[in-house]
Amino acid sequence: MGNGEKHDEQIPGVKAVSRISVIVPVYNVEKYLKACLDSLITQTLKPHEIILVNDGSTDRSKEICEIFAQKFKHIRLINQNNQGQASARNTGLDHASGDYIVFIDSDDFIAANMLATLYKKAVDLGVDMVKCGVWRFLDENEVNKWWGIEGNDIVLEGIRAFFRAFFDNIINSSVCNAIYKNYLFDDLRFLEGKMMEDNFIKPQLMLKSNKIAVIPDTLYYYRQRKGSIMHTFDHRHFDLIELNDHLKQTLIENDLYDLFEGDYYLWSGIHFMMTIKNATRYSSYFTYRKHVNRINDNLAREELHKIIYHLDAVQKMNINNDKKKYFANTKNTLEKFIRKPNTFWLETKYKNGKKRALKKLSCSRSP
Repeated sequence: MGNGEKHDEQIPGVKAVSRISVIVPVYNVEKYLKACLDSLITQTLKPHEIILVNDGSTDRSKEICEIFAQKFKHIRLINQNNQGQASARNTGLDHASGDYIVFIDSDDFIAANMLATLYKKAVDLGVDMVKCGVWRFLDENEVNKWWGIEGNDIVLEGIRAFFRAFFDNIINSSVCNAIYKNYLFDDLRFLEGKMMEDNFIKPQLMLKSNKIAVIPDTLYYYRQRKGSIMHTFDHRHFDLIELNDHLKQTLIENDLYDLFEGDYYLWSGIHFMMTIKNATRYSSYFTYRKHVNRINDNLAREELHKIIYHLDAVQKMNINNDKKKYFANTKNTLEKFIRKPNTFWLETKYKNGKKRALKKLSCSRSP
C-alpha cells in the first residue's frame, strides 16, 4: 500500500471484535503461510488481535506477514532472531492483551467458525479451556480425523478428572486446537529448547484450570509435512525421555502418582517406543549405536522393566482387542530392543526397505 496506511477489508459474515488474542509463530513456511492467515482473517468471529511472531525466517515468510499486517489493523507483526517455536509463542504471550488465547501453527489452518465456536462454548459453559477435534493432512492429499471425540460436549472439573481424560486421550497434548482464558498463562510459559513443548506445558495448564470442555466439532487442520521433526531423528528426540520424567514428577508432586501409575507407564512406554523406532528408522548403524548408549544412560533399567510390566498387565484388562493388540506390539518392540538392539536395527531396516520396495513396485505397475 502506497502510503503505508492500515485498513481492514470488509469481509462478509465477520461479526464484532472479540477479546481473543491469536498467536502464530512463523518460521520458513512461505508455502503455507497465506492459507493459514486467510483462515484467520475470514473467521466469523473476528479476534481482538492476531500476533505474528516471525522467528528469524530466511524465506519469504516475513514479507508475507508484512503484507497482511499492513492490510489488517488487528494483525501485529513481531520480528525476532531464530530461537524456536516455544520462544516465539512466549513472545506472543508477552504481547497478548486478549481475555482469551488461541495458538495456531503457521503451516496449519482453521475452520471459519473455529474461534466463534470455541469462544461461545467457553462463555456458555464457564470453562477455562475448550478443545476441539483435529483433521490431519498427509502428503497434501489424504485427510483424516487425527484426534477428537464423538457425541456430546464433555465438561470436566478437577485435576483427577483432567488427568484421567489426558491419559484416556480425551484431552490431547497439542495446545493449538483450543481456546484458553488468559490467566492460565499469567506465570506460565513454554519450556524453550525442547521438542514437543506442548507436552511439557499441558499438565501445567490442567493444574491451573478449574473446568475444561472438550467438544466433538472438528475445526483445526493440522498439516503433517515430510522432513518435519517427527520424520527425522536427532538429539532433540531424547527430550521424550525427559518429558516422561517431567510428567512423573508432576504426578508425584500433586499426589496423583499412585492413582495413575499404570497409566503413566503405558504413556511413557508409547513415547519410548516412538523414540527407539525413529532412532532406528532415520539413523545409520553407527549413529544408532550412539543413540542406544544415550538411551541406556538416560533411562534406568528399573523404569524399563516397569514399562514392560504395565504393558503386559493390559492384556488382562477388559479393553477392546485393538488396544490390547497395540499395547502388545509396543511391549514386543521394547523387549526386542532391550534384549538385542543390534538385531532390532537390522530387522527394522529390512522391514522398512521391503515396504519401500513393494510400494515402488506397486506404483510402477499402476496405469
